[in-house]
Amino acid sequence: MRFLAALSLLPSIAYAATWHTVEWDAPKFTALSGDFVIPKLPSPGGTPYVWPALQSSNGVLQAVCDGRNGAWWIGDGFYGTPSLPWGAGFSVKPGDVVHFAFTSSGTNGETWSATLSGPGTATSTFQIPGSTMNRAILAVELTNVAFNFGPVVFKNLAITATTAASGWCGKTVSLGYSSGVSHNVDLGNTRCNLI
Repeated sequence: MRFLAALSLLPSIAYAATWHTVEWDAPKFTALSGDFVIPKLPSPGGTPYVWPALQSSNGVLQAVCDGRNGAWWIGDGFYGTPSLPWGAGFSVKPGDVVHFAFTSSGTNGETWSATLSGPGTATSTFQIPGSTMNRAILAVELTNVAFNFGPVVFKNLAITATTAASGWCGKTVSLGYSSGVSHNVDLGNTRCNLI
């Protein structure tokens, strides 16, 4: 079963290290996938990042859309401990749709496959031992740049955990974002699908 929810983070004016997020918490996430519509570029200067991710107490596995150089580039990586080389990626333009997916495997879920597809394709594998991904995040991270671009749209999201989605799918936490996120949950299902 799929839960589908549209998420639009609408522009506001902000400077310095500013965050706009929607977050879900569960004991352990095993997968996250969806489609990301690449937004317009912000005004020149500063550092804009937009990313979906899974986070543990050791770091964050993310597909970062990086607009630092006046053009968007998207790539997968793990920022935290252990320190790992950044994964593969490709250039994107406003309006492009990129499908992202993170999937765990291995005895304890320590091997993560990260894939991106759209105007390009990229696949990366990360060994992240001892890292229980217990937060799913959709984020806009801004440093010295205004949130004068957007909207930022994630759609066709599927978030999978080891526990029933009914316990966490409808419970979001956010920073700098106030709109609701629609969802559907089948009792006993471990996957939360959002449009």
